[in-house]
Amino acid sequence: MPTIIPKLKILDISATIGCNLSCKGCNHFSNYFAPGSKLDTDKLIQDIHTILPRIDVERVSVIGGEPLLNPRCRDILHACLEHKETVYLYTNGILLNEENRKWIEEDLEKYPGMSLRVSVHTPEVIDNINKVNSSKVIITEHHDGKDRWFNSIKHSNGKVYPYGHNNIKQSFEMCSCPNTQLYNGKLWKCPNAAFLKELLYVTEQLEDDCWKPFLGDGLPVDCSDEDLVKFCDNSSKPEQICNMCTAKPLKFSAALQINNHKKIITTQ
Repeated sequence: MPTIIPKLKILDISATIGCNLSCKGCNHFSNYFAPGSKLDTDKLIQDIHTILPRIDVERVSVIGGEPLLNPRCRDILHACLEHKETVYLYTNGILLNEENRKWIEEDLEKYPGMSLRVSVHTPEVIDNINKVNSSKVIITEHHDGKDRWFNSIKHSNGKVYPYGHNNIKQSFEMCSCPNTQLYNGKLWKCPNAAFLKELLYVTEQLEDDCWKPFLGDGLPVDCSDEDLVKFCDNSSKPEQICNMCTAKPLKFSAALQINNHKKIITTQ
């Protein structure tokens, strides 16, 4: 254990990367990953127990995709709550059925630092939210048509491309999700870094030269203390990988759903 525990502001932990929505501009590329996508939940829980004791993080977020697509979402949440007090469970609300509401309400009551955060993209879920018997529900409304989302990278005719604006400081400052990700046994600077290979698999661009400068690797959760400190220090700074993302966002409504070609992604 290092003398000074490295710090992160937010750590996002994906319970799945698949989603039952297809929101334009999704900053986790979940609009390209089919709802049937799966990850190795046992391995993820092991990774959580490995990394969380090693870092001082202000908030852990259990996210997706849509995390409630994973039938073991509660196990993942509990693994996080073993180590950290402030844990958010994110959902788009579609799967806030009676069964899921029951265990979520139980955990919201049991764990003081837990909150449920619902990103509303379709107004139909409002009824589901109103049925959650807790004051610890945070609602972010995206169905009102306001222009707040943007594509971090270029999307054209089923393919994707880096922006390459060569202003990494501004790209980092404009980033819609500058949060460290835990995915597939590794820490990643942001969701674009974490899920880029999966995105390029869907769009059949893994061999495209334009993406080779950005196809780096994450940091294994069992890395050295020195490497972990360096990673966490750099997490809040612009780095060259930020050049894939726009420095000049063109915003649109987050309620927009698009008909992307999707594939099932699995790490099992």
